[in-house]
Amino acid sequence: MSKAQKIGPWFAAAAVAFFNRALVMSSWTSRGPEVQEALHINTVQMGLLSMLYPAGGLVGVLFASWFVQRFGSRIVNAGNFAIAGLGLVLLGPAVDSGNFALSAMCLVMVGLPMALTDYLGNFEGARVDKASKRSLFPAIHGAFGVGMLLGAAVASWLIDHSVSITVSFLWIGAFAAVTSILVGLAFPRREKLVETAKTTTGFSTLKAWGEKRSLLLAVIGFSFIMAEVGAGIWVPLALKANGYTGAEAAAAFGVFWIAITITRLIGGYLVDLIGRFRTVLFSAITTAVGMVVFITSQATGLPHLGLVLWGLGIALGFPMVVASMGDDQAKAAARVNMIITVVYISSISVGPALGALGQVTSIYVAFAIPLTMILISAALSKVTKPAV
Repeated sequence: MSKAQKIGPWFAAAAVAFFNRALVMSSWTSRGPEVQEALHINTVQMGLLSMLYPAGGLVGVLFASWFVQRFGSRIVNAGNFAIAGLGLVLLGPAVDSGNFALSAMCLVMVGLPMALTDYLGNFEGARVDKASKRSLFPAIHGAFGVGMLLGAAVASWLIDHSVSITVSFLWIGAFAAVTSILVGLAFPRREKLVETAKTTTGFSTLKAWGEKRSLLLAVIGFSFIMAEVGAGIWVPLALKANGYTGAEAAAAFGVFWIAITITRLIGGYLVDLIGRFRTVLFSAITTAVGMVVFITSQATGLPHLGLVLWGLGIALGFPMVVASMGDDQAKAAARVNMIITVVYISSISVGPALGALGQVTSIYVAFAIPLTMILISAALSKVTKPAV
């Protein structure tokens, strides 16, 4: 089989891992207002509940590199989606019955394997990107946007047609598990991954935490993920608090992901045109402007414009950070593991941080936290210039 023939299925497997992980996440976040109502919890409690999804992920990502190198991407991918699919299926009746404790356990059950998939998708995506003559990584991340968009659209339709959370999560969980396991057979076999592991001997994830450049990249990655996850958790809730229906809020969240998806699918051209550093700087500035427009939308009535700019800006920031971590292939696995760990630290913090401030002031004011972090990222963007 030719190299070009191998890259197609490999690319598809990485893209489907991103797509279905997003589909699962979006199905959960888009129905956040219903979950909050069904469980009878306030804003602070919702923030703490939302924290459990990435909290489970943080546990999983600590072992992600070892699992993938030990068992191979095919086996890990299949196990991840089997467990996460089951967790989502069980989450539906837990929420509909108003059982907070069971809902919390199911969220951890979904979040832990999805973190392993996050690492696996980025690791395999970076590898196929290096193997290809064209820049494929933005498009692979674009598949995540397609999943988030489809999840939001499906959630809006299901809400309009009064389909319960139980039925919704059953369909999504089963679909994600079956398709991911089948398409994931295109991932490289374990033997090839073992060869990659040997090239990283002597450089661990712990050592990556001691590198100045890696730490600065981590700050940028933390900021973009906080802004992205913050939107996922709190935009639907903010809009509903401002008078929108659940379906309208889910649809607005879909607008956000339309902007992200389009930008990621064509983002490779922008990166080739202006370079990685300028792409990150442009992304940070655009994100900040979008957030300001959304925060002030209660007065201006322009939430959708804010979400479009927010989405356009957020799209390429984190993929460029992962690409920067992969400049040195011999150290890429450890550095990617580090940045995915940062993703889950950021995801854990955004729920309670914005929830606590939002309870005291408003959710709109709470968005000032990720806005500040994005401005810091703009100042640090030069660190994303190619290191080798």
